[in-house]
Amino acid sequence: MIGLLLSGLLSHIALGWAAPGAHIAWLVAPMAASAVLLFCVPASPLAQPWSVIGGNVVSALTGVACAQLIPEPMLAAPLAGGLAIAMMFLLRCLHPPGGAAAMTAVLGGDAVREAGFAFALAPVGLNAVLLVVAALAYNRLTGAHHAHAPVKPSIVDDEDLDAALEHFGEPLDVSREDLATIVHDAEQHAVERRARGLRAGEVSVAPVARLAPDQPLSSAREQLLRHGVPALPVVDGEGRLLGLLTQAQLLRAASEAEMRSLGSRARLALVSLAGMREAQRVGDLMTAGVAVNDTQPATEAAALAARLGLARVPVVDAKGMLAGMTGPAEVLAALHGAAMERAA
Repeated sequence: MIGLLLSGLLSHIALGWAAPGAHIAWLVAPMAASAVLLFCVPASPLAQPWSVIGGNVVSALTGVACAQLIPEPMLAAPLAGGLAIAMMFLLRCLHPPGGAAAMTAVLGGDAVREAGFAFALAPVGLNAVLLVVAALAYNRLTGAHHAHAPVKPSIVDDEDLDAALEHFGEPLDVSREDLATIVHDAEQHAVERRARGLRAGEVSVAPVARLAPDQPLSSAREQLLRHGVPALPVVDGEGRLLGLLTQAQLLRAASEAEMRSLGSRARLALVSLAGMREAQRVGDLMTAGVAVNDTQPATEAAALAARLGLARVPVVDAKGMLAGMTGPAEVLAALHGAAMERAA
């Protein structure tokens, strides 16, 4: 309302100063339709400054020309509307209210006919410029934008978006940048939805090795080094999970003096069993209760692994049997595989 009011008042002042006493409109009706686009959907391609100003002015010029060439309004008005659309397409300034501006130039009465082609510049062009300035100020104050910053989808390029828009076969009230943002957001929501639907058992992998609770620590250390993993599950004779043994636990159990200034793998390789005074078996060092159920969300397993600083955590079934190991890498791999299948 304020934008239209300011546009009308300023136009009235400017036109009254330029042509005192002249009976000329100072605010044309199509500006109300332009205001809908400018203030409500400012990111629309139809609401960009060139579309609003160019579309209204070009359409008004077309309407004036039709009115002067064709005396019969019933013929001139439809022709003006159709030619205005063609001109806006040609000049890439498509703006729906422009069609109304073209017909206003034909059906606007004696004052419009007397103004001639000047009608397209004042009041139409002047109204459009002032309304765009008001909308830009309003949208800047409220945080709205006339064009969204482009966000790249993961598997869709600009050429793909252009090809899709061209293949659609008709103009859409959405720019390439807005379409890219929509596709990117849709991909993010799809990933989140897919992640919520994944269960730990679906993304678990078989452990590279298993430890027994009565296994000597020297043997467990050799297995950790051989497989290059930070932790291994500990199971009983039936395969039921008992706990988890990590490299960190072995290192903490060793004497500190011989561990200084060595890398983690080197320290593990040089761990002296003499330094492990109390712990002699895997069962003495393992940590129990570090596991997730195979029906729990895979994201919970990934979060647990990240919180404990582990690559994977054990996954158990309803009977407590070890079903596999999983962590952030397995969850990401499953999501990536699903994305590739959709892309294919």
